[in-house]
Amino acid sequence: MLTVFVESAFRHGCDEEDFYEVLESAPLKLRSRRGFEGVFELYGRNLAGDYLHIAYRRETERYVVFHMRRMTPSERRFYSQHR
Repeated sequence: MLTVFVESAFRHGCDEEDFYEVLESAPLKLRSRRGFEGVFELYGRNLAGDYLHIAYRRETERYVVFHMRRMTPSERRFYSQHR
């Protein structure tokens, strides 16, 4: 399936490679914890060891990545407890 990155995904200094590296790290994948329909969240690490939080929408023929940033301390604790 095609993956598209929108401009907002890069606001926090992450790039496309970070997304693919997190996918390779067997991330924690959840439906939106905020209850957004069709939105998923990934919690994982890139090859540099950064803990990243990624949000994306699943559309009919593609994934739309719209948010990538380093995890907050509380997200890191959540990730450590649930992975």
